[in-house]
Amino acid sequence: METSEAPRTGLRAATREAIRAQVAERAVIFLDEHGFDETTVEELAASVGISPRSFFRYFPTKEDVAIGNLMPMGRLVEKELLSRPDSESAWVALRESLAPMVASTEQDPPSILRQARVALSTPGLRARAIERHETWATFLAPIVARRLNDSSANAPLAAGALTQCALACLYVATNAWVSQAGATPFSDLLDDAFQSVHPLARE
Repeated sequence: METSEAPRTGLRAATREAIRAQVAERAVIFLDEHGFDETTVEELAASVGISPRSFFRYFPTKEDVAIGNLMPMGRLVEKELLSRPDSESAWVALRESLAPMVASTEQDPPSILRQARVALSTPGLRARAIERHETWATFLAPIVARRLNDSSANAPLAAGALTQCALACLYVATNAWVSQAGATPFSDLLDDAFQSVHPLARE
């Protein structure tokens, strides 16, 4: 009887990812309750029932479990931005491209709010989150540049500025959502942040 290594490899990867997600969920709850800086890796590993060595197999650092992997969401935002109609201004398209993030907050508000609260709880974690958004800008800004239909030498600068402003609005809206404990829908806060900058945005 023939067996295939590929399906077994795929199953192992899926199982590993499922375990990683479970560890992350329980770890974030513990960090939210006890504080990021106040919690050691040993305590965090014990809280989810694994050894520190096993913990590091899933997460290279304590910061990684607190922030999570933002790249899959970034790629969803990229896909959404690419799908926006040409009739939309670059600024409106940037706002609408954040629909996947809005959807995630609506699917499981308590869990996403907890994750955001932990991710914004220390200066170091906030810096890491902004760093990940910088990575998003590297693949979002070229899309914005094409939408501007500007062949001047300043086009990349304008696209980069718009993209960074959009990501700043995302950061500000997330902070407000966390500070209000989710009382105002995230989508409303995001709209308000974008609208506050809209008069300055290039159409």
